[in-house]
Amino acid sequence: MRVLKIIVAALLIAALSGALVLGYELVDRPITKRSHELSREEATKRINKLDTTNPFTGDDPLHILLFGIDKTATTDMTEEGNPTRSDVVMLVTIDPVTKRAQLLSLPRDTYVDIEGHQGKTKLGHAYAYGGEKLAEETVENFLDVKIDYYATVDYNAVERLVDAVGGIEVDIPFDYSYEDTYVVPNLHIDFKKGKQKLDGADAVRYLRIRKIYEDQDIDRIQVQQRFIMQLFDKLKRPMMILKIPELIDIALDNIETNLTYGQIAYLAKMGLDMDRENIQTDTLVGDNKRIGNIEYYIVDQASAREQVRRFAEGKIGYYEEIQEQKKANQENSDADDTGESTNE
Repeated sequence: MRVLKIIVAALLIAALSGALVLGYELVDRPITKRSHELSREEATKRINKLDTTNPFTGDDPLHILLFGIDKTATTDMTEEGNPTRSDVVMLVTIDPVTKRAQLLSLPRDTYVDIEGHQGKTKLGHAYAYGGEKLAEETVENFLDVKIDYYATVDYNAVERLVDAVGGIEVDIPFDYSYEDTYVVPNLHIDFKKGKQKLDGADAVRYLRIRKIYEDQDIDRIQVQQRFIMQLFDKLKRPMMILKIPELIDIALDNIETNLTYGQIAYLAKMGLDMDRENIQTDTLVGDNKRIGNIEYYIVDQASAREQVRRFAEGKIGYYEEIQEQKKANQENSDADDTGESTNE
């Protein structure tokens, strides 16, 4: 089985770190030892002088489609021979009026129509069939939303970013061991229960954990989202400004986007001014269903479109609200069944 490659930190890299200076205005090109020793005062001064370009059209929200891509070699295929797969798909919406952002996870198994391909299939296939252009069209048609820009990030960025911020602390609620010999190099995961600080390599292993969860992909998405917010907190620390040259390297090596340097710098400055409570994470609401021999994530299209509109209207996340409703309905149903049995 091909293991999910986690790219959940892509927006943070683009908006809060290396993307600040993709125009090479902050440090020398190529990056030198002297530039890595840039003082905080000098870095702050140059950031304030950065030229920016407003990517927004009036007061309309900005929609950026974010792809986490997987090029990993497997035992039957080299990295070059593998079709590039988007294992993580996320719609990032930024509201210029309220200064709020939403990270809406779109499960890769979401059952959708893909233009030019007969019959419905998984959303994650769109990128493999036609790259970001076909994936954009697929999401636009499904959610009735105009995608303004895209960004793709290779999973290697996660390992390097976590190391750059000094690691991430997590509380693992279980012992977990797993081995996958299909990928090259082979994947080995071995965690013990408890609080611990993860370096980049262990963070990627932690984010790959799936089989332990009741709802494997959805629960893992929620772990990814919490991890994003921990990275957000770390990247907002004043000391991180000294890491900018290293973060530039990460961005240049792992990110492709059609945003211009000036637009990215504008969003970066905007992101630095955002508080954590102004960033909402959510997931498309749906249910797992087997069709034939394949498991899909079935999402009601009208409900999905309503979920996107809710954010524009300033409402809080939708996924957890729906899950609570389902839980309450099930409890009421169980109570009714118990009552009927007692009456008999």
